[in-house]
Amino acid sequence: MPTSKRSHELKVGALILLGLAIALVAIMSVGERQGLMKQKYYLVAVFGDVSGLQNGAPARVSGYQVGVVSDIQMREVAGRNKVVVRLRLERSSQSSVRRGSVAKIGSMGLLGDKLVEIVPAGYDQPVLRNNDSLATIEVMPPEEILARAAEIADTLRSTSQSLNTIVKKVERGTGTLGKMIDDPRMYMNLDSVLVTLNHLMLQIKSGQGTVARLVRDPSLYNNLNQAAANINSISDSLKRGQGSLGRMLREPELYATLDSTSRRLNVILGRIEKGEGTLGGLSQDEEMYAKLKSASVELDALIKDIKKNPKKYLSISVF
Repeated sequence: MPTSKRSHELKVGALILLGLAIALVAIMSVGERQGLMKQKYYLVAVFGDVSGLQNGAPARVSGYQVGVVSDIQMREVAGRNKVVVRLRLERSSQSSVRRGSVAKIGSMGLLGDKLVEIVPAGYDQPVLRNNDSLATIEVMPPEEILARAAEIADTLRSTSQSLNTIVKKVERGTGTLGKMIDDPRMYMNLDSVLVTLNHLMLQIKSGQGTVARLVRDPSLYNNLNQAAANINSISDSLKRGQGSLGRMLREPELYATLDSTSRRLNVILGRIEKGEGTLGGLSQDEEMYAKLKSASVELDALIKDIKKNPKKYLSISVF
């Protein structure tokens, strides 16, 4: 019995040792894949949207896994809600992740799990140290790409249906375009237009006609150039405050005087419209207007009569 009991205990002990060995190998294997057994350092990346990124997600450099996502937190950065992602990377990859490297959210497959992809910068840049920040870019997630692709497909489908309808109408000769295609007069008219244009081009090349003279005559260019120079000179004079208009633009006293004068004229015109004052009374009194008109008519008749019969109004006596 003691021998049998000892043998049983040895078997149990052996099984326990075997289980511990298997567990140790598994732990070492997982640690190797996760980089737990390697020296590591940390980098920080700030995103506006991580599209479902989880702790433990892979972190890759140029497609090669060099670490994992160790922590994800929501924080306020510059007055906005941001997602701060902390990456645990292998120390051996530190030489590849330099200043100017960019982190972005990617997917394993079209709709797979999320990961952090690091696009390395050139080797002429300094190496990022522990707890340094990575630059980030926002990438459109695959779900949104598929949604937009579906919208584009719907638009193309609708456009193709519309084009199909138009082509059918053209084939039947209905509508303006269909009639234009089936009508031989359109071809004749276009041919005539082309012939006329060709004739005009030949005239221009040969120097005939007004257009050809304008094209070939350098005086037109000289006149336009001189006009532009004169306009530029006037603009410079205005900027320097030269001339009457330049002074008006630069002297605030003149503007104030003109503004005051216009205000006074506005007040006077307002009083005239209301019938105030002598001018206002004259503008509103129809009887006064009639009298002035009658007096002007009588004065005109008197002047004409004096011209015709001056002796009637001039009496000369000789002593």
